[in-house]
Amino acid sequence: MAAKSTHIQVDERINTVYKLLLEGNSRTQILQYGADAWGLSTRQLEEYIKRARDHQRLDAELERPEWLHESLCALKDIQRKATTKSQYSTALKAIELQARLLRFEMS
Repeated sequence: MAAKSTHIQVDERINTVYKLLLEGNSRTQILQYGADAWGLSTRQLEEYIKRARDHQRLDAELERPEWLHESLCALKDIQRKATTKSQYSTALKAIELQARLLRFEMS
């Protein structure tokens, strides 16, 4: 009999399933991934999928200011990484998107 997963392992697995859902993976793909990576049953993986979708619902309930803040932070990170890699057109696009979110006029 396999050892019981720790709370940390369960949380990490739910976060992985969450990311797989965000990437557009199907239920079948997630079940296959979980069986291969963790040796889990379909029943246990269904529970992880359910809990990951609960997290998605909570994220979807963000208020506009919270969403705006998170989006701006993500774009700022993209801008920084692109600049570091000398991908200036990507960095410029990230700046333009930030300005559009903040409703700054770009002419």
